[in-house]
Amino acid sequence: MCRLQGMASVFGVLSVSFLLVSTDGSRASSLMTACKVDVETLCKGVEEGRGRVSACLFAHGNQISGACKPELAKVTSSSMFKKMLPESLSSIQASDKKVALQKVCGSDIRSQCSGVSAGLDRVLACLYARSASISKSCYAEARAVIEGN
Repeated sequence: MCRLQGMASVFGVLSVSFLLVSTDGSRASSLMTACKVDVETLCKGVEEGRGRVSACLFAHGNQISGACKPELAKVTSSSMFKKMLPESLSSIQASDKKVALQKVCGSDIRSQCSGVSAGLDRVLACLYARSASISKSCYAEARAVIEGN
C-alpha cells in the first residue's frame, strides 16, 4: 500500500472525518471559494484530496480570514465532524502521548506546522494535512496517538 493511501487508515478517525465532511460538493466548493486566500497562504503545498485542505484550515483556525471562518465553522460544527474527531484529543495537555508526540514529531511539527492553533487535535490535523512531508517515525507516532496506543 502506498504511503498516502495508507495515511487514510493511519490517521483513521481524523482522515475519515475530513474526507466525509469535505466530500459534500457544495460545502467543499463554498469552503474552497471563501478560503482561497487562506489555502494559498496557510496551506501552500498541501495536496488536495482526502480532506487534507480542510484539515489544514482546521489546524490554522486562529489564523484564517473572516471570509473563511463561517465556511470552516460549517465543516467543524457538522455532526459528522464531531462524531469522527475524538473529543479526547483536544483535552490532552501534558499526557505521555503529547510528550511522546512532541519528542518524535518535534522537527516535523516545527517545519510543517509552525503557527498552528493550540491543541493536539489541530496539530494532528496539520500532520495529516502534510502527511506526504512528515517523517516515518512521526507518521507512526501520530498513528499511535490517534489509535490510543
